[in-house]
Amino acid sequence: MNSRWIRWAGPTVALLALASSAIGVVNWFTYDDRYIVELNPATRNLHAWWRAFQTSYWPKDWGGDGYRPLTILAFKIEGAIGGGIPVVHHAVNILLYAAVSVLVFLLARRALPSWAAWITAALFAVHPVHVEAVANVVGQSELFVAVALIAATVLYIRDRQAGELRTSTALGVTALYAIGCFFKEHAIVLPALLASAELTVIRGTVRRGDRVRQLRPFYLGLVLVALSFMAVRSVVLKDHGLGGFQPFTPFNTLHISSRDRVLTALGVVPQWARLLFWPAHLSSEYGPPEIEIAQGPSMSQLPGLMLLIAVVGLGVALRRRHPAMSFGVAFACVTLLPSSNFLLPAGILLAERTLFLPSVGAMLIVGGAAAWVVESVRMKHRDERRLMLVAQTVLAILLVLGVARSMLRTRVWRDNDTLFHQAVIDSPRAYRAHYMLGAWDFDHRRRREGEAEYRRALSLFPYDPYLAYAMAEQYRNASLCGPAIPLYRWAHGLDPDFQLGHSALAWCLLNEGQYDQARVMAIDAIRVGGDVKVLHRVMFLADSAKAAELNPPPPASRSKLEAGKPRANPLNKASRDVRVRPNG
Repeated sequence: MNSRWIRWAGPTVALLALASSAIGVVNWFTYDDRYIVELNPATRNLHAWWRAFQTSYWPKDWGGDGYRPLTILAFKIEGAIGGGIPVVHHAVNILLYAAVSVLVFLLARRALPSWAAWITAALFAVHPVHVEAVANVVGQSELFVAVALIAATVLYIRDRQAGELRTSTALGVTALYAIGCFFKEHAIVLPALLASAELTVIRGTVRRGDRVRQLRPFYLGLVLVALSFMAVRSVVLKDHGLGGFQPFTPFNTLHISSRDRVLTALGVVPQWARLLFWPAHLSSEYGPPEIEIAQGPSMSQLPGLMLLIAVVGLGVALRRRHPAMSFGVAFACVTLLPSSNFLLPAGILLAERTLFLPSVGAMLIVGGAAAWVVESVRMKHRDERRLMLVAQTVLAILLVLGVARSMLRTRVWRDNDTLFHQAVIDSPRAYRAHYMLGAWDFDHRRRREGEAEYRRALSLFPYDPYLAYAMAEQYRNASLCGPAIPLYRWAHGLDPDFQLGHSALAWCLLNEGQYDQARVMAIDAIRVGGDVKVLHRVMFLADSAKAAELNPPPPASRSKLEAGKPRANPLNKASRDVRVRPNG
């Protein structure tokens, strides 16, 4: 790749990224977008913008977890510019994607020949696994973190390959680190990325001990930034522990230990590899029973364990002969850690947008392998033109397929109706796919379809209290307290600390003539923070009915949810939506 082509390398990579993602500019708000952006008054204008640093990422009504103030501030700016329409948010995502792709080229050039760096960045720009991060507005946090971390890594490697780390570069990298952390907590891995670069693509004559002494103040500065971020985050999220997010629901309801959580993560490793290197099949939902929740060691974890050992061993073995590939392995492994469930419980098992940054490492491995193959061919064959032509043809086909697959997948994220119906096609055995489609059906008064999807989700995985509670609420709102009561009890049995549904259960017990139990449940609902005025009324009605020995007739039998007619009661007005979220 001569100097003339190098000048066009960045723009062509950016064009490939735009070609893959530009169709998403017409997308609406989907999935988490509705709660973080569309329905969140805090993101519609710049009023009291500083409060973004004092509040959680998720609104209080939806859990109040996570801390990403700069992401919320970016949404506020975009909301002020566009008046709340999604096109502005999507346009920012698309432009950020192009910028990240160019930065990947600049990073790869620090470790590979320019032509191999271009292949790395071009394959990254058309990678279909990126669609969720780019086509979904809330993926913007992933994009901003990628900009900050890749730019910081490029600056660091540039100086270290030339010699010592300049003060201006150290300050710039530190600033980018702080910015990245406040966009999304996953940026906290930057020191490990830079240390990996030191061990692989940075070569020098300085002894390791002297190198450590020279760089110690810089790395201590990064540690100080990380500790400061964690301190601020813990003050804002004082009720959510070190992870900052509610753990994946089945981990709680199945009482999964730390050991079983790690074993579950091992079972996900083959999915990571597949999505990073051959993302032919994509889905917005990954979870049980399609992905097994481990309850002790089993043979299903063996492929993931063997693959993980092989990848780490390959990274160590290639450190000296093929440092770019070794750095790619380290980059992918380090950036996967925050959402992997290996270190801390995450709010998910797997989400495609969390693979956005790890895919940089995966494509560095591919680019390094391409450089190694070409070098081997040149050494063994005098006339390699025919082989190079074949390689270029294969590359062109891969790029075209990548663009086409990304465009088609972006259309799936057009709106929630399209997305949720596609999810049950993509992952028919993931209970949350049916759960989300059922919730969407009920939101649009498709009660029969919603009931069928909820029942399918319950049959696949009857261990999510939010799912049982959601279905109970639908029955209660349709004046069918009989089938609602066992579902409320099931939700509370799954998780004794589950706080939703106590008041509703008390009212349903009253409606069904179970006066003693209604009174007990009303007292329990007051204990967990229910509406005291409403619950006192339930208790009064229960006592009055029992005293007068009233025995109201049972509700008419109904075979269909839509046959029910909501009965006026004081709970309907205050009934809470169910917290249904895919990712952390």
